[in-house]
Amino acid sequence: MESIVLGYDGSPASVAALSWVAARAARTVVGVDVVTVISRFAQERSSALRHLGNAEGFLRDRVPGIGVQLHRLEGGVEPALTLMSSNADVVVLGVTLGRPVRAALSGALPLQVSARSRAPVVLVPAEWSDLGDPVTVGVSADDSSDAAVAFAACEADLTSVSLRLVHAWQMPPPSFAGDAVPTVDAVVAEHRGVLDTRMRWVIARYPSMGLRSDLVRDLAGPTLLRHAAHSSLLVIGTHHRGVVQGRLSGSVAQALVWRVPCPLAVVPAETTDDEGEED
Repeated sequence: MESIVLGYDGSPASVAALSWVAARAARTVVGVDVVTVISRFAQERSSALRHLGNAEGFLRDRVPGIGVQLHRLEGGVEPALTLMSSNADVVVLGVTLGRPVRAALSGALPLQVSARSRAPVVLVPAEWSDLGDPVTVGVSADDSSDAAVAFAACEADLTSVSLRLVHAWQMPPPSFAGDAVPTVDAVVAEHRGVLDTRMRWVIARYPSMGLRSDLVRDLAGPTLLRHAAHSSLLVIGTHHRGVVQGRLSGSVAQALVWRVPCPLAVVPAETTDDEGEED
């Protein structure tokens, strides 16, 4: 059974996240931990209980028999959700597009949770609705997107949609050491090889899945943002390098999270137990 941690505070963005979880629970067996984080004020405590009850009722109404646990926690949102995510398979949060300072869950920055979570984090924008578009995954030149490709393929299979693999590339900067400058054709062939390797991996495991690949000469952020407009889910990988005070500093996620019109899944690369998050 898959374990999902849902951050919920009754906001429009968290309602969208709740709907995403309910749709997923209708397709596969899941257990859901609904988490809200409160202050010491009595009014907020009362509201938190009401929000949790509403979320539980929504899930049980749409998925009879679903396992739901409610958690009302105190303290910082990011530490609380990161702690809850330690044994989760997926963490789901709502986001409000265009508002990078104030997000759902009482001002928590979803990037903070994405930066620290060992589980994939799905960020669902307010008022989003599923139109059955393909799942899109960003493919990197290194291995940091391998777990993301696996997650995206599983999601496409679960939701019965096609999978689109996207790889952005650019010409290498000129060398002043006298090295030979690679031709455009050579660089394209190298990056096409990156995509083909991931394509073969998916085909071997999901031979009947609808599959396409796009090789685009551009930066990763703008390329994925264009594809997001026609995606049911956009998936990116991260190796947690560049984490500064709980943020994915300089990552593609920074360029996407407040602008992507579809759910965004940030999937950490697989690490060994002795690897730190800031290596």
